[in-house]
Amino acid sequence: MTQSVPILVYHHVYPDRAPELNVSGEQSAGILSASALRQQIECLLAAGWDNVSTTQIVDWLEGKGELPARAFALHFDNGWLDTHDTALEVTDSCGVQATCFPITDGVEAATAGRSAAVRTLTEGVVEKPFMTWEQVAALIEHGWEIGAHTATHCKVADSHESFGDDAIITEAETSNRLFEQRLGMVPEHFAYPSGSRNDRTDELLSRFYRSLRLWHFEQPIEWTFTQRNTSTLAVDCQNIDIRVPFEEFERLLKAANTA
Repeated sequence: MTQSVPILVYHHVYPDRAPELNVSGEQSAGILSASALRQQIECLLAAGWDNVSTTQIVDWLEGKGELPARAFALHFDNGWLDTHDTALEVTDSCGVQATCFPITDGVEAATAGRSAAVRTLTEGVVEKPFMTWEQVAALIEHGWEIGAHTATHCKVADSHESFGDDAIITEAETSNRLFEQRLGMVPEHFAYPSGSRNDRTDELLSRFYRSLRLWHFEQPIEWTFTQRNTSTLAVDCQNIDIRVPFEEFERLLKAANTA
């Protein structure tokens, strides 16, 4: 049996009575309630799954360490304020940690008291509150890792097609410069916005980061996992939002456990 590692990717996590949860269809993309997140984490822990970091997974892929037989990781993309205000309380109370992949232009704007609009595959063009750098630092204090997600949340392959290598290098350098200035660190891991990539962007970004994470969400859902032979340039994951009922989440775990 091949070990499969669920890397569960979340975007917005809102308090249970938040008006943002009163949506349906495609408008529900990228959204989850705090109680649903808690139910999923508690299900994992009750079934004997161990929470691991992104770095532990990448070490395992590189043959530098081992993982528990049932290992999972949590990722929170974009750096939305609700990651700090809502998701962090849930993960703390469950005794687990995650990796956050902030859009640095958004975090920089929030720190300066400005709003920022970004285009996302799940929500289209949105202008929602980002964390400040102080709040990103608080995640680190709680044991989280911080990954890179570009400066602007561009579709990387599209940007490369339009503007060439320099555009991708600029995204990485601009993002990393802000991480260095604001947090005194540069992330080791990168998550592709909207899953937009090509072989050349992999080559360029691998100069800056140890790992590159894919992103995809098919309907009907087809779960695929990071395994021992997965390339560090194609770390796989599972997108989770309210379009994934709990019964489907349980099927995900069963699929991972029997791969």
